[in-house]
Amino acid sequence: MKKILGFVIVFIALVGGLYLSSTQNSDDKKNQEISLALSSKVKTFDPAKAFDDDSLLLISQSLEPLYQYHYLKRPYEVIPALAEGMPIISDGGRVYTIKIKKGIKYHSKTSFFKVQKEVTAHDFVMQIKRMAFKGTESLGTWLFSGKIKGFNEFTRKAGDKLENLYSMKIPGVSVIDDYTLRIELLNPEPNLLFFLSMNFVSPVPEEVVRHYKNDLSEVLIGTGPYYLKKFNDEKYTFFRNDDFRKEMYPSTGDRYANTQKLLSSTNKVVPFIDSVVFKVFQSDEDKWDAFMEKDLDILSVPKKYLDIVSNNDNNFQKLKNKNNFVVKYFSTISSRWLSFNMRDKVLGQNLKLRQAIANAINFDEYISILTNNTNLRANSIYNPSIPGYEPSKELPYKYDLEKAKRLMKESGVENLNLTYSTRGTQTIYELEATLLKKYLAKIGIDLKIEVLSFSEFLKKGRAGELQFFTDNWIYDYPDAENNIQLLISKNIPGINKSGYSSQAVDKFYDKLAKTLDLDQRVSIMKKVEQEVNNDLHWIMLMYDSSYILHSKKIKNFRKSFFIRNYVKFIEKY
Repeated sequence: MKKILGFVIVFIALVGGLYLSSTQNSDDKKNQEISLALSSKVKTFDPAKAFDDDSLLLISQSLEPLYQYHYLKRPYEVIPALAEGMPIISDGGRVYTIKIKKGIKYHSKTSFFKVQKEVTAHDFVMQIKRMAFKGTESLGTWLFSGKIKGFNEFTRKAGDKLENLYSMKIPGVSVIDDYTLRIELLNPEPNLLFFLSMNFVSPVPEEVVRHYKNDLSEVLIGTGPYYLKKFNDEKYTFFRNDDFRKEMYPSTGDRYANTQKLLSSTNKVVPFIDSVVFKVFQSDEDKWDAFMEKDLDILSVPKKYLDIVSNNDNNFQKLKNKNNFVVKYFSTISSRWLSFNMRDKVLGQNLKLRQAIANAINFDEYISILTNNTNLRANSIYNPSIPGYEPSKELPYKYDLEKAKRLMKESGVENLNLTYSTRGTQTIYELEATLLKKYLAKIGIDLKIEVLSFSEFLKKGRAGELQFFTDNWIYDYPDAENNIQLLISKNIPGINKSGYSSQAVDKFYDKLAKTLDLDQRVSIMKKVEQEVNNDLHWIMLMYDSSYILHSKKIKNFRKSFFIRNYVKFIEKY
């Protein structure tokens, strides 16, 4: 009788515990949705073409490349994603053999796959071919152009005939077996692991490409922690992928990760959130209001609200308490500078004039007015986030009005009129232009302001049609080579908007692209910087930073401009 009674008690306790657990999970489910903001409708889901911030953030929840960045370590560390481990590198750095994890399934709850389809090495080959194929119009072609054996020949010979995409091969990308990929390079490429960590190289099955005739603009079929359930121009809704490969929250991190208590979820299986909703907002005001109304969980503070957040006065403290959110500050991987058109007959041929302008800029006031002192004064052409950056580096110019006037006199130029073109039509860009006009007026230069939309700015800039302008670069991967490409002759016209051409810098860039040793790479970086500072076609201004607001219910958030698949690490309670 005692045994029966004991069994009943244990049974009741067990059932009660299961009921309680079920109830708790049910309650938790009500809060397991996270809402994030987009600034515009996503142009494309195609991993070969998506390259703006909103598109990359969105598709990164579904698509996965071979490698990813460690969420909690800086400097950035590349670790496997769909790859089984780090590559085996042979032939002096020219051959990469990569094992792919077995059992990785594409989302089965999409409109295409009704049964589970496994990822194989063939899918990576197809995606790299799509990047080389003219008909795709990939924005990632530059990653492998001139680097993978046969890549450029494929582009030329395949043309835009779709059948050639399927039938022709790239000799440097091959399948050893279903789970082994081989990449052969023309020369050693020190940044290949960074390239293989980008969404451009997410696997795409040939049957998907054939079905949609290589138009994947509205097709998002991946292997990641979330799959796209539904979308329209205003909202994109993702649900948890129940078949997601087993991945654990990181168990190690840097000093920041430890001091900010970002390791409390260690060894838990990700993802934590059940659904992710991306909402499109037409204005910064709409984003701000939505966050304050608790319709967004995380907000990157728009520039116009920086003074409110950074001042952190009593009113803002009350707002934080009322709306139950916290403020986080993060440096970015973005640098900002003033640029001269070196092909301009006046600016390009007069170093003294450029030096005069550089010394006429009141950098402290500029940063104070435009960012409320939230950005850091630049001290190098390189960003602090990359290997080789020197914190103690000093630029060969600073705000010195008397020196600027003397240099202006030595330049021999009088009654000069320059045209400054804005990067957009927002108030912040017009304010920037007004400041620059004031600074240059003090040395006798009349600055005419040309207000351009951002698309107009890019078009005219890449055509070499801007005279004087502010430029900005967000690194695609954490290496100086990504920044130096803006300085080389072969990118004129193009991303080298200043039209700067230096045989020395071109040679250094070519050498850097083939140098694997870090110490040697840093030495080359220093030589490039010395050339650039001597020629002075850039006036470095500042390193961008950002303030993030997020609900106190959000746990584990860490901002990174390389790590866009961060949602899988977020907990909400």
